[in-house]
Amino acid sequence: MYEYYITRMWHHLCFTYNHNKKLISTFLDGELNNVQDFVLLSPVYGNWARLGQNFEARNSFSGDLSQINVWDRVLSDVEILDFARCKTDPQGSYISWEAGWSLKVVTPYNLSLEEFCQQKLGTSYFWFPSLPVVTAHYICEALGTELPWATSITDIQRLQNVSAATHPDHDNCHFNFWTALTDITEEDVWRMNNGSLVTNIFWAPYEPNGLRYENCAALSRYGVADISCEMQIRCAVCTFKKQQRFSLYGICEQELRNVYFVAYQRVIGQVIFIGYGKYHIRLEDEMWMWVDVVNNVTMAYMEEAVPYFPMGLRWWRLQVPVCDQKEGRRQLTLSPCPSGHFTCNDATCIPIHHRCDLKYDCRDNSDEYDCKRIFFPQDYQSHLPPRLSGDEDLSLPITLDVIMETIAVKTLEMTMEVAYEIAMTWIDNRLSYLNLKANNSLNKLDMEAVRRLWIPQVNFINTDNIHRTRIDEDVVMFIDRRRHKFYIDPAAPAEVEVYSGQDNTLTIRRKYGTVYKCNFDLRLYPFDAQQCEMHLRITSELKSFLTFDPDHSSVQYLSNPFLIEYEVGEVNLVHDNSGQFSEARVLVPLTRRYGYAILTIYTPTLVLLVVSYTTLFFRTAIFDVRMMSALTVQLVIATLFSQVLSRRSIAATLVSASLPKTSYFKMVDIWLIFCIGITFLVIIYHAIVDSVAYGDDPSTPITKVWQVRPREPPMIKSMHKPKITVPNLVLFTKITTPLVFFIFNIGYWGYIFSY
Repeated sequence: MYEYYITRMWHHLCFTYNHNKKLISTFLDGELNNVQDFVLLSPVYGNWARLGQNFEARNSFSGDLSQINVWDRVLSDVEILDFARCKTDPQGSYISWEAGWSLKVVTPYNLSLEEFCQQKLGTSYFWFPSLPVVTAHYICEALGTELPWATSITDIQRLQNVSAATHPDHDNCHFNFWTALTDITEEDVWRMNNGSLVTNIFWAPYEPNGLRYENCAALSRYGVADISCEMQIRCAVCTFKKQQRFSLYGICEQELRNVYFVAYQRVIGQVIFIGYGKYHIRLEDEMWMWVDVVNNVTMAYMEEAVPYFPMGLRWWRLQVPVCDQKEGRRQLTLSPCPSGHFTCNDATCIPIHHRCDLKYDCRDNSDEYDCKRIFFPQDYQSHLPPRLSGDEDLSLPITLDVIMETIAVKTLEMTMEVAYEIAMTWIDNRLSYLNLKANNSLNKLDMEAVRRLWIPQVNFINTDNIHRTRIDEDVVMFIDRRRHKFYIDPAAPAEVEVYSGQDNTLTIRRKYGTVYKCNFDLRLYPFDAQQCEMHLRITSELKSFLTFDPDHSSVQYLSNPFLIEYEVGEVNLVHDNSGQFSEARVLVPLTRRYGYAILTIYTPTLVLLVVSYTTLFFRTAIFDVRMMSALTVQLVIATLFSQVLSRRSIAATLVSASLPKTSYFKMVDIWLIFCIGITFLVIIYHAIVDSVAYGDDPSTPITKVWQVRPREPPMIKSMHKPKITVPNLVLFTKITTPLVFFIFNIGYWGYIFSY
């Protein structure tokens, strides 16, 4: 509620209690501010009602009170808004402000109803005589405002009149005030100290005239004049359109009334900060003191600083323990910045999301100092895994994300070489995180913090050697801000947002290049489909402590799915908790690209088979040509087969040259064996045809004896004629050879396509 209070101003505060819903509602200036559960344990009586809490002086109220009324019913929101806007002035039905009160040690005065709602805070001024321009800028900006500037002679005269009326004895502050203008970055281009461009400047006659030697500006009697920044001192006046609230950070106060202050100027050149609660910050004997005025205790005094004002980050000497720290040096920040902003060391303000965003936003670069992201409790032990709060028997889920960038498969060695990134995400509820950003890349941890953390270890199982996740300079670790829920650390000397480790996660990423062993079944080569896997196992603890999260883990393959030999299918991630440790497998389906094998093995052998088959159409008389052609074809196919088996490929076996030796036949082996067999069959056919056609070799000199017999009848002669003729035999070879080929192919390709 202190966020909305402006001191020295009337506020309308109302509480309502609903007995049926057990809810208490708070209204500030007619608007609902808070609703919460509240149970009354006993009846409420008004015969002992008191204001100011004078039964305990230290907790008594300091301020003005009016319009104290109590009703025996719940007021509506409209009624409360009318009260706050001074439209009505009813008296309470249970306790009335107009009667029944005994006044003790108070000073009463009367106001009309309209005066409660006609409050206007005019412009106020703080005056500081004889300051250099740097100090003038610091003081006004650290007080939450800026130096003035004028657009007309009226603006100048108003400041002069206010100064003369407020401080008649300090005539050096009646004119010649510093302004917020400067052209130090670019000559004749005048800007405010925050960098904004200003054009409508009311220059005095013959001004500006200082060229590059006079880069600051002051208000003279006749207008704005440019003067030297280094050689001049002037009066600084800080103008306030509304009351500025200050916050003192680093004092571990839970009550905001002891954190908030308001600045007042009672003496020209000096400032006093009066807290909403018991604290004051004031200058005593030329030393800034932080004082508990209720208990009359000096909490701390400020060490020397330039300039010597308490606004911004300063070193203080504690006189009493603060935040469990004994007497001694401690940094505190007196900030003029509103909620949602960060206070630079010089007390200027930037949006808090600009802090620690890898670029300077404060003029003194202090927004990039002390950008640690993790707070480690004293009892944190990095060798122990975190446990989920509320259930000690529940395993901590580890989200596994695998991003595969490249894959290289070596069939001969039966390995898969993978370049990939592993990311693991988990919750560590023992930690607290500081100043988290929505962009997780800005929540990166340095190596010092990484080495202090508990990090799960994952082993890569199906590798030649012992491979595991590593923690080294290649690791990238950051915090994922899952919920934008935080509180401000009361012990920090700045606006430090603290996030819970229960609501936000840690993620570690690292790239690896690993060779995984695979088990290939090459029976269907080159029409085979294989599956290789990356076998991962958490070895930090048993599965009763740590498990891979099956619901949120994922795997991606980002590269071209078409490799030299294989086409990569859709990779999958499967989980296995059947053993002692939680395991995950990345399954990589591989389908062989058989086009090259068709081109270099099957097509040449098919052509050779056609050549072999065409020898059956040669004239039977040219036996040598028929046989030599068939033998040449068989020799070529046999050579091709031997090259495949011995892996000494030249051209036709480039695809199969990388095949490992196996104890079983592959489909390509069966094809080549069949090709050898069918060419061998053609050779046999040639021999049979030649034998039937010519019998013994006619070129061999043999003496023949002719036996003369009587002429047989035609019927008897036809009975002795041989049944197998050469044309029939040649026709038989021409039919059976393709028939064998087609029968084999039906079985061969049918077997392949069945898989």
